[in-house]
Amino acid sequence: MNTKITNYILMSLAAFSILVGGCGSETVTRTESTNMTASVEADSGVKGFPVTIDNYNSTGQPVQTVYTHSPKRIVALWQNSIETIIQLGGANRIAAAAGIDNPSHLTVKDQEVYKNLPIVSKQNFNQEAVAAMNPDFIVGWLFDFTGKANSVGTWDYWHERNVPVYMTMMNNADFLDKHVIEDEIRYIEDLGKILGNTEKANEITNHIYSELDSYSSRNTGKTNRQKVLIIGSMGKELHVYTPRTLPGDIVTRLGGSVLGKEVESVGNTEVMSFESAVAQNPDVIFIQSKPEIDDRNIDAVYQNPALRSVNAVKNKRVYAIPFYTIRCPGVRVLDAIKLFADGLYPNSVK
Repeated sequence: MNTKITNYILMSLAAFSILVGGCGSETVTRTESTNMTASVEADSGVKGFPVTIDNYNSTGQPVQTVYTHSPKRIVALWQNSIETIIQLGGANRIAAAAGIDNPSHLTVKDQEVYKNLPIVSKQNFNQEAVAAMNPDFIVGWLFDFTGKANSVGTWDYWHERNVPVYMTMMNNADFLDKHVIEDEIRYIEDLGKILGNTEKANEITNHIYSELDSYSSRNTGKTNRQKVLIIGSMGKELHVYTPRTLPGDIVTRLGGSVLGKEVESVGNTEVMSFESAVAQNPDVIFIQSKPEIDDRNIDAVYQNPALRSVNAVKNKRVYAIPFYTIRCPGVRVLDAIKLFADGLYPNSVK
């Protein structure tokens, strides 16, 4: 944790006992219903508000939160929320941000914004630290709100303190049918509504759909679907993304046939043997990576004796795909679409 966050939290914790809930005079109340609805006392005088957002609590049950105004002190956890909020014009409302492994993973424009945020940390915040920041909105992933180790507190904890939370569940959503592009679209649209900037959210999502349609057209007239292996990691076995995952959905919609259908996990990668991969003989291989180790990961595929006979290796069609474009990416789903399309159709002109 860097110096400015350490100093801030130490000072804030000293004053923690006098802090009040983040939404001020707004009151979050729980209603007894099968949907476990949470609502904020409405004030229809604010333009574009109130707005009702469907989400989940810490046990994965559906909840609804009614926002009466756009938050002003946001704690944003992980790259998807930080980048999406920035691109929705909400950077000046981020009080603290955590979970960026390497700022260079952000776009050049977002890097400039990120370095000027009041508090940044590579590691996640704990519950006490976040409480001391006096937030009025927290956005993160499901495991951030479990109440267990490295958690910022549960859904109940924050709503009892008048602080609404929004979480994405897709990283561990094995119980859902499929993770598709529309899940990321909804994420962007929901944050757009919460931030009071639906116009910008619509602009972003329309651009994503436009680019998807444009890249998908590269497959027009092709009769054979290329077999695609999407590797999350390699060890004694392969951990692969199946057709039901987000990268699987993108590649399928771009005209590829995604390998790995035995179990079809949604949130996490599933195990595939090297023997199975060789038998299915992929035409294209993508491996999850990050820019600073792309070459190393690609070489690991080319140099693996078990994979030397597959078409993708023989034809030099192995590509890296950044983890932050396929693991709950938010606005960066557009990058994944472009990278997958370029790998599938390297000789096509958009």
